[in-house]
Order: sequence, then structure tokens, then C-alpha cells
Amino acid sequence: MNDKLPDQDITALDLRIEKLVTGGAGLGRQDGQAVFVPLTAPGDQIKAEIVERRKGFVRARLTEIITPGPGRQDAPCPHYGDCGGCDLQHLDTATQQQAKRDIVVDCCQRLGKLDVSNIVSGPDAPEVWGYRNRIRVFASPTGPYGMMRRGTHDVVPLESCALMPEQFNRDILPWLRFLPPVEQVIVRLDGAGSWLLSIFGPPARMKVMKKILAATPEGEAPAPGCVGLLFNNLPLWGRDHLVYEVAGHKFRVSAQSFFQGNLAATEEAVATVRQWLGELANDGKLGDRLADLYCGVGLFSLTLADLFQEIVAVDTDKSSCRDAGNNFKRAARAITLRRGPVARTLGDAKLFPVNKWADGVCIVDPPRAGLGKDGVKALIALKPRQIVSMSCDPATLARDTAALVAAGYAVRKLRVMDFFPQTAHIECLLLLERED
Repeated sequence: MNDKLPDQDITALDLRIEKLVTGGAGLGRQDGQAVFVPLTAPGDQIKAEIVERRKGFVRARLTEIITPGPGRQDAPCPHYGDCGGCDLQHLDTATQQQAKRDIVVDCCQRLGKLDVSNIVSGPDAPEVWGYRNRIRVFASPTGPYGMMRRGTHDVVPLESCALMPEQFNRDILPWLRFLPPVEQVIVRLDGAGSWLLSIFGPPARMKVMKKILAATPEGEAPAPGCVGLLFNNLPLWGRDHLVYEVAGHKFRVSAQSFFQGNLAATEEAVATVRQWLGELANDGKLGDRLADLYCGVGLFSLTLADLFQEIVAVDTDKSSCRDAGNNFKRAARAITLRRGPVARTLGDAKLFPVNKWADGVCIVDPPRAGLGKDGVKALIALKPRQIVSMSCDPATLARDTAALVAAGYAVRKLRVMDFFPQTAHIECLLLLERED
């Protein structure tokens, strides 16, 4: 079979979509060559138009659905297809979740040579609409704020966002239209009625914002529920942080600190890790030390603190570490906090003596790039008994896991988490245990 398209002048294709791949596009084949088409569903018979040719594959644009696949549905959001915020609204919930599960299994097999098909579980999502607690919107030429158009830097003005809670669509988004023109705005909500606004734009706009705030009656918020307003990360009014509650613990999260964008899914993730650790404890396999690596504002350190006698939390981000220290202090927990690169910090023999961590647990929640060679090498050198990994990229998870398995760890559990329904983002929880 020819592995190239038959005629480089031909741009129109007739395809059957086999499955979804990382990033949410559908995979079809033309004479053996892979063709990736966004906004398609498994089982779709379509017509598509080539937009880019690359070595080994082609990118195409959907032009017509001849026969829809069994999981296809009409997207409920009027902006879908133009707005780049969602990838999968054209799929029903069951099809989305199965596709994400299949992508994780495929990445582990293809990139890590790991067969996880018999141990993978999930995903399921408590809420598939209105679940997000954070959004970044951009100024549009017509005035209303919006999201970036798919594949461009153009802005699609938003009348509402189906992923955001009712409070954002009913109260906050209309209020934003009364602000002086700025470049972009980040809104964060705490799920309990309060929200924080971070505005970014030319410094001259700050004077206008100060005038608006000066006209606000003393003791009143600029808008209902608003507890703080920042301009280019400089506090203008109120607080510079929100307080989130997860698993019965409160977390101060500053405007520049990372926190998960789906509180219900975060609760589920914490509950899953506690269940896994509880099972290890029942089997007499859980030690008394926890290393919370890429700890952020201290999510796992605090929610798991009752299970361990010693906890060391590590992160590189200045704002997150400041919040983590505040959260540990308010919770009256004696948790050792270190700021610095994880790989280098794990090499600190005083903080992480290898002989003390042979029965310890490491929880890692790295950025999309994963642990990388240095992070994996440092974990292998430390030799913790168990490693729990929370990953937002199945490809880097597969890569890092393969290296840990080669060093003597076994995959015990894998759960796919649907933190962001309607999008192609995939979170995973993985439990590895050292084989002695």
C-alpha cells in the first residue's frame, strides 16, 4: 500500500474516522497515511480538506459529515467550532470518556511499551458542564470579551461559556463589558460565591481603573462577589487571593499560584489517592514519610497529612510556595517546605537521606513536560517504596513510567480522570510500587 497521498495536488479527501488521538483530533487514513481532522467522531464518514502536509501525516479540515459516528451529538454551545476553548462538545459524555481512556492505554503501549489495559479505570466526571473555576478571556475588536478562535489569535466574542458556572455567565461576564478596554482578563471563582479578577493591559489603563474604584462607595465591592482586583499582577483593590476548600481543608491561593480548575474532580483525585494509600496501610506496606513533589499550594500535603509522621513538600514556584507555607501554618501542620528544582532538592542528602526513604511515598504532580530525565533519575536514586503520579499529559506519563518500570517499579493502579469534560485535556493518577 502506498504510504503517501496519491496526488499532492489533491486537497479533498473521503475518510472514515477510526479513533481520537491526543489533542482531540480524529484519525483517518488515506492510502495508509495518517490524516488528523479536528471536530470529528469515531465512526464518522466525512469529507475533509487538507490544510497542512507534514512528513508522515496530514492535517485536514472537516468540510462535510456524510454519516455520523454513533457517539456524535449536536454541540449545545453556539460558539463551538469557532471558540478554541473546547474540543469535544460534538461527542456525548460516554464517547468522550471512552476516547480519553483509549488514548491513555494507547500512549502507554505505544510510547512506554506498557500494557495497562487490565488495570486502567475511569474516567467519570461529577459534572460535565459549569465545572470550571477559572477562565482567561481576551478583548475583541467589537467590545465583548471572548476566547481565541481555534488555531488563530482572533477573538470570538462570548455571550456565555457552558464550562463556567452560572455566576460567571449571569453576573461577571456582563460586568466585564463595562471595564475600560484591556488586553485580557483572568477570572477565578472559589465555588462559594467569591471571585478574583486579574486584568492585563497597557499601564495607562490602570489610571482609569483607579478612577472607577474611587467612584465605588466605601465598603462596597466593585461588583457583587468580587473580593479582589489586580492590574498586571499589582493589587488595586481588596485581596490578592482566594480561599478554596477541598476535602475539608482550606487553601489560600494567590492570583499567580496554580490550583486545579475543577474542584469536584480535585475532591475525587484526593479521595482516590487516600483510598490507594489506605489499602497499602491495611496491607502493612505504607511507610510514615511522604514527599509531596511539585506540591503547589500544598493540596496533597494537607489532605494526606494525617497518614504520615513526616512530610516534605517541594516546588519551584515562588507564589505557590508562599501560599503553601501559609496554608501549612494555618493548619498547624509541621510540614517541611523547600523551594527549588525537584531533581536537585531530591539530591539533598540531609533532607532526603536514601536509607530513610526506602519505605517512603513520593507524590509527583509535574507540569505537562513531565518529570524529565533528571526527575526520573532523582526518584530512582531515592528509591521510595511507592510513587503516586498525577499527570496532565498521557505521553509524558508513559515516557516517565517506562523509565521507572525499567528501574524496578511495577504499575499497580491507573485511573483516568476527567478534569476537563468537553476538552481534550486528560489527567491521570498512577500508583507505582518498587519490586524488591
